[in-house]
Amino acid sequence: MADDRSRRNVDRKIRLSEAQMRQPGMDVDEAESMPGLSSSHESQLAEEYRYVAADLKRIAVIAAVMLVVLIGLALLLA
Repeated sequence: MADDRSRRNVDRKIRLSEAQMRQPGMDVDEAESMPGLSSSHESQLAEEYRYVAADLKRIAVIAAVMLVVLIGLALLLA
């Protein structure tokens, strides 16, 4: 049974997207020389993470509202 588990782990292939293959601080020249990365890499990242800015703004607004409510409650109940 333990042999089946180890065999399953060996059979799994790690699949990385092009964005995951790029390491922080990597130069453009290095990224272009890597197999699987293309010049449309930046556009793919923009498409993949287009929702992030909107989500961050929404989280900031919710945090600000919660902070105002807490300060209001502290002043009201003190």
